[in-house]
Amino acid sequence: MNTYIKFFVLLLLCLFTNNGYAKITLPSIISKNMVLQQHTKANIWGKANPGEKISIVTSWNKKAQVCTADENGKWKTQIKTPKACKDQWMEICGENNIRIENILIGEVWLCTGQSNMEFPVARNPKVKWKTGIINEAEEMKDATFNDIRLFHVEHQLAPDGEKDDCKGEWMVCNPENLKDFSAIGFIFGRSLYKNLNTPIGLIQSTWGGTHAESWTDMDVMKGNPLYDEVFDEFGPKDKKRKKKAEKVPATLWNGMIAPILGYTVKGNIWYQGESNSVRYEKYEQVFTNLINSWRKEWGQPDMPFYFMQIAPHYKQPAGIREAQLNVWRNSKLKNIGMAVVTDACDSTDIHPRMKQQAGERLAAWALAKQYDKDVAFSGPAYKSMKVKDNQLILSFDYADGGLTTPDGQPVKGFYIAGNDEKFYPANATIQGKKVILTAPEVKHPVAARYGFGTFFRVNLYNNAGMPAVPFRTDSFKIK
Repeated sequence: MNTYIKFFVLLLLCLFTNNGYAKITLPSIISKNMVLQQHTKANIWGKANPGEKISIVTSWNKKAQVCTADENGKWKTQIKTPKACKDQWMEICGENNIRIENILIGEVWLCTGQSNMEFPVARNPKVKWKTGIINEAEEMKDATFNDIRLFHVEHQLAPDGEKDDCKGEWMVCNPENLKDFSAIGFIFGRSLYKNLNTPIGLIQSTWGGTHAESWTDMDVMKGNPLYDEVFDEFGPKDKKRKKKAEKVPATLWNGMIAPILGYTVKGNIWYQGESNSVRYEKYEQVFTNLINSWRKEWGQPDMPFYFMQIAPHYKQPAGIREAQLNVWRNSKLKNIGMAVVTDACDSTDIHPRMKQQAGERLAAWALAKQYDKDVAFSGPAYKSMKVKDNQLILSFDYADGGLTTPDGQPVKGFYIAGNDEKFYPANATIQGKKVILTAPEVKHPVAARYGFGTFFRVNLYNNAGMPAVPFRTDSFKIK
């Protein structure tokens, strides 16, 4: 009986192979115009006939590398990449042959999050909130770069499990291809390119109006009480929730991250948090879990993860920005950093058009930390506080060269309180890297706040022109 079974299986395999069904296929992200991360072992994967041997030859290494498809027809291998270069190719051979042309070797970054990362370079008249970057026409004049490539993952929901692939293609950066691409992603990539003079690959995976739980692997959330509220509200339980299908937990991880998971990158830039502001007290741990799980699943445990603190807006509570600040300053995570846009915001528009500051400041983190460039990468961040008589004396990190305000204007945005927890506007005086605070209503100050609210006007900078990070020194209940 065993002999007949083996014969039958072999017969089926032969038929399976002969009908062409088992030809080698590749995910959309492994295709012409792609950028591979330099000086690493880049992951390459696809599908073929179970047991089929796959041979890969590259223009920079003519020696064939061979791997074998598993019992499910999936195969994966790693290709050693050289230093940055252009005009490369790759041939993948088996039952059929695939040649990938116009490959660049350089630096590859993910650009992920919700609408402010999705916000495009050009105005889209069909989508109300996609108003385009400020000075769009001028930016488009400096938007043709053959050595910057863009991959935009199309929206794809997958509430029932991980997808193998997504829709998208690598495109050369030019004004036409850039129109619907992330403005922050483009500004970030352009800054890297001009400072490093090396090919840049940008992979955008974004969806507006989505919470972090949509982008988190289900295995991280199952059975964890931290996520009970979001499962109760957005779990796929009934038809009335179809309008919020993009908020189903893990649906965007499944549909828009899993298909590109493992594509070897340098790091990730992230702009998200607005949709988690209603549960801001949980966001610090939710975001930390997301970062840890992405790094684990990517197989890059120290993947750089730089993120934007959400812009001040009349509907966004201070607690969500504080949660983001805590992830940066108080967590044990390495290779993370936060950029702020307190000076590039709009009180009534949650999608401010001034994306240049966001993109450039995220790029500054990468340039300083990943590429050893001597650039300022953060504004002043609260370090410590001393009380002297009726004064609060605040010290700051990232204040080399001292603190300042534009045109020497009076410092705005500080409040102090005594034990009664009532905050009053403070008179602020800069002394080098410190700020001295007083208020006539507060004789014995115990706490200070700066830019701690929904929308606010603040103006403290370091001498490198980076704005100070909003903060509070107290742990009073947020009112």
